[in-house]
Amino acid sequence: MTLIISKYFNLLIKYVAWIAILFLLGAMLITTTDVILRKIDNVGIYGTIDLVQLMIISAAYLSIPYAFMKKSHVAVAILSERMPEKAAVFCQAMGMLFCAIFMSAIAWFGFQQAEQQHQYGDISITLGLPMIYYWIPVLLGSGLSGLVSIGLLINSLLEMLGIELHSSTKNQVKS
Repeated sequence: MTLIISKYFNLLIKYVAWIAILFLLGAMLITTTDVILRKIDNVGIYGTIDLVQLMIISAAYLSIPYAFMKKSHVAVAILSERMPEKAAVFCQAMGMLFCAIFMSAIAWFGFQQAEQQHQYGDISITLGLPMIYYWIPVLLGSGLSGLVSIGLLINSLLEMLGIELHSSTKNQVKS
């Protein structure tokens, strides 16, 4: 059963990353169009800053879970490559523990702030977009990142104990 859940969870993370890419492309398209319109007619796109901020925040937070899943986050390889394998796996486990705590804290405190801003009816400056739109990708991305970190922490702990993961499960994390 864990194989099916893992397969679908990995697929979800990939789709969320593709959505992040679309947000980044959207931000690039809006910014480029705004600059061109300002050069041609000295009139840009109304609300460019609100839209680009929303898209950049969305792209950043929705791509973090995929980066964690692929283990492409910043690491100090010069130290871990010289450590014994068990020590390197322990450091990886500690890193994932801290990531899980940090991303879960962002999700928890972000949820409290989002709820407060939603209750107050806060909106963006130019377009008047509800601020909850800005919080949704932050909460989704940080929550998924926390879950991915917990999964990688469990994998590291199992590896430290010498428990070999099923080969298809390992391949899913790599793909």
